[in-house]
Amino acid sequence: MRALSTFKQNQLTVKIYAGLLAMLFGVEAAAQDESSANEVAALEEVIVTANRREQSLQSVALAVSAFSGEELEAQGIVDIKGLTERTPGFSMGTFNPGQPQLYIRGIGSNEDGAGGDQSVIVFIDEVYIGRAAGMDTDLFDLERVEVLRGPQGTLFGKNVVGGAVSMITKKPGEETEVVGEVTAGNFNALNVRGLASGEVADNVYGKVSFSSRRRDGYFTSDLKNYQDFFPGGISAKDSLEVNSDTFRAGLRFLPSDDLEVNMSASYSKIDKYGAPNHILRSATGTPSVGYRAESALIDNYDSKIHTGLYDDPGFFKSDSSSLTFRVDYDLSEDLMFTSLSAFRSVDAENSDIIGTRESSAGLSTGINALYASVLPIYTYLVYGSNDYTDDSDTFTQEFRFTSTDDGPMQWVAGAYFMSEKTDREEFFSLGLDMEVAPGYIIGAVPLGTGSDDQSNETKSYAGFGQATYSLNDQLSLTLGTRYTYEEKRNSRVGVADPFAVVGTFEVDTTESWNNLSSKLSLQYQANDDMFLYASYSEGFKSGGFQGTAASGLAASTPFDPETASLFEFGAKTEWMDNRLRLNAAVFTTDYKDLQILQLLIPIGAPEGLSGVLVTQNASDAKIDGLELEFTALITDAFTISGSYTYLDTAYKNFGIPAGYLAPGDGAAPNRDGNELRNAPDTSWNILARYDFSLASGAELAAQIDFRHKDLVWQDPDNFVQAAVPEYDVGDFRLIYTPANGGITVTGWVKNFTDEEYYLHNYPSSNSGNATPAAPRTYGVTVGWSL
Repeated sequence: MRALSTFKQNQLTVKIYAGLLAMLFGVEAAAQDESSANEVAALEEVIVTANRREQSLQSVALAVSAFSGEELEAQGIVDIKGLTERTPGFSMGTFNPGQPQLYIRGIGSNEDGAGGDQSVIVFIDEVYIGRAAGMDTDLFDLERVEVLRGPQGTLFGKNVVGGAVSMITKKPGEETEVVGEVTAGNFNALNVRGLASGEVADNVYGKVSFSSRRRDGYFTSDLKNYQDFFPGGISAKDSLEVNSDTFRAGLRFLPSDDLEVNMSASYSKIDKYGAPNHILRSATGTPSVGYRAESALIDNYDSKIHTGLYDDPGFFKSDSSSLTFRVDYDLSEDLMFTSLSAFRSVDAENSDIIGTRESSAGLSTGINALYASVLPIYTYLVYGSNDYTDDSDTFTQEFRFTSTDDGPMQWVAGAYFMSEKTDREEFFSLGLDMEVAPGYIIGAVPLGTGSDDQSNETKSYAGFGQATYSLNDQLSLTLGTRYTYEEKRNSRVGVADPFAVVGTFEVDTTESWNNLSSKLSLQYQANDDMFLYASYSEGFKSGGFQGTAASGLAASTPFDPETASLFEFGAKTEWMDNRLRLNAAVFTTDYKDLQILQLLIPIGAPEGLSGVLVTQNASDAKIDGLELEFTALITDAFTISGSYTYLDTAYKNFGIPAGYLAPGDGAAPNRDGNELRNAPDTSWNILARYDFSLASGAELAAQIDFRHKDLVWQDPDNFVQAAVPEYDVGDFRLIYTPANGGITVTGWVKNFTDEEYYLHNYPSSNSGNATPAAPRTYGVTVGWSL
């Protein structure tokens, strides 16, 4: 019934899209009369490698969105957040700055422990990026980006149960290329990027590129006297500040017509300050859970989303580096061998400042009992801090054979190995507010501390194959399978905290899992302009260990793998002499043993504990949906593109693990039928661009886009105070290119209506801790090429 109700509520959106398409076809009829005088060009073919071989986007039997490097620049997409705004079914949360939580079609992960994995994986030049701290990368120096939606277990492997983001960097070529770009904007934004590429010796080509981004924070604090107490401390303006630098270098060798060798290296440094708890509450003018009691005296915080009460915003820092070595060798006219070796290192450090419980009668009895001798009761907030370092080293090796002939069967087969070691030291502390006693963190000697130090080693082995056989000129069949064996060893030491966030233990546990994932697809090329497919595919997410363990038993007990089964029906079509591209996918996905991170109370914990985060195989889930994407070249000068997504998601058979209670009265809530995290019922975006030719020979382009996202839940209980409300946001760009070319000047405004909305919300007791999105930002970008 919810699906039907939601569909009716969104009929207006569907009608708008239907009306737009009708308008386009109307334009087609009108344009026929003048086609001989002013012929309209066709849309360019888009090439992707989603099946590990080059294919037209319109002939790939899966839901994939592709962005060329030129499109990324034209649309001002500089990071993964920008991709989520233009890709159907793609969402991102940002609880910790620098650690994006990626969700596709409602499936993702917010588990960041050493023994856990992500559900949406980033690949850079086909190299697996598994740690969340390594996914926050600038989008530059790219040939294209492909976003694959749904489980991709056969060719992309483990943990790709939600989808994959595949980034393909530019290869150095024969032609010399030197390009640069400088952006300046409000909040003291300054971004610089550049690339130089060309021939360095006979049959040897090289490339160097870099990207540097700076921006002051846009989240401020009402604690005006913080700098007076600590003159050397971090000022409030630094909250949500961005500092990142990325460098890449590559060499390409072509010693013969049959052999190509590519080597690349990269280094990235990120330094961000995050938003502390901007806590949402149901009533204004009263103290809120997690706020100081004085919050009642300050203006309505529900309407001041870029202002909060904090002394220290917390931070995220990371250093990452990678080396990649790839060999492509044509063994014959019909067979190519590929070897892909990669090493990646990510060292991350994070500090979260978290407010704890405060009831209307003051702090809880449990906290008072521990701190009665030092804490002025009923007055100040007790702050918590969650700090960690997370250092990982990953080596991957893939050997692959790919058919290259024009026969009826096209196939790929190979073997894969991954070795990863992650050391994570996590520290928890509880202290008093700055105005109680100057000292630790934001003002006090820590009154409660605990730690959980982990070392996790993963070995993963896989063999895979996929083949497509042409039954006739129009009909083809694809079969694929992948077998994965994985072993994890998790060693950890826990030191107890007075509030039982962690227990005291020392464990060393080894567990292994295996999985066979398959794919079956039937493709039908109805004519040159219409491609239809029906597919079934499976995905596998590895089991793991708790990110934070409340006891030795919890630390040594693994959670099981998660599996996905997808049925998808799609149509990829072109109309109006290839001037309208319209693609659609209808799908249903069943997930088993869904790994869910939720807030629970360990049995026997002291009164006053708001809960600990526990990952468990809590539920099955079902996701049904519809996705539409279109691009319309109405005239040579006028282009419209957009997408629409409808999702109907529900948990099934949801329970609470042994040894824990639900927050509140401890009773297990009935979550069956609740919607999944980060799965808006509807979301859409639309972009329009018009290119003008000026009398001087210069060119001017105006581009505007709008996007909408329905309310999204952030916890399994669908707790409204921890939800992210729906929002509508628009951007505008004006691009000028002089007659002699060589440079472009772009004026841009993001969020031009200054919409106040949130990127993420974290449930805590009876409140939500929200991360606000940026207000209106604007600036000028100057790019040039030599």
